[in-house]
Amino acid sequence: MIKILGWIGLLLFLSTLIPFVMRRLRPRRAAASFFFRHHHSLALACFGVLTLHGLWALLGRRGWGWGARGDTISGVIAWLAVLAAVALASVAARRSPFPRAHCRVAALLFFLVLIHVL
Repeated sequence: MIKILGWIGLLLFLSTLIPFVMRRLRPRRAAASFFFRHHHSLALACFGVLTLHGLWALLGRRGWGWGARGDTISGVIAWLAVLAAVALASVAARRSPFPRAHCRVAALLFFLVLIHVL
């Protein structure tokens, strides 16, 4: 179940990156309009699923640290980057122009997730 939550969280994370990629590639907007409209909902769902994934991986069945493996540190650091991205987005949601720090944290998060998965 932990791995399934991890893969679902990865798919949700990649779906939150689609608006960023689509803005750079400039394809037809109708194809990606779902992801533009629901970016915030997908990001919050990603945060929730990955929080459950991390808690179950750390807690395991017998208590704190029992289910932890060698990739625990990379997972905790990646989760902290997710938390920072969500916090920056919630603070800067009403600002115009949107601060670039959110995008930079998301780029950092992409590389942290690659390290964690590989």
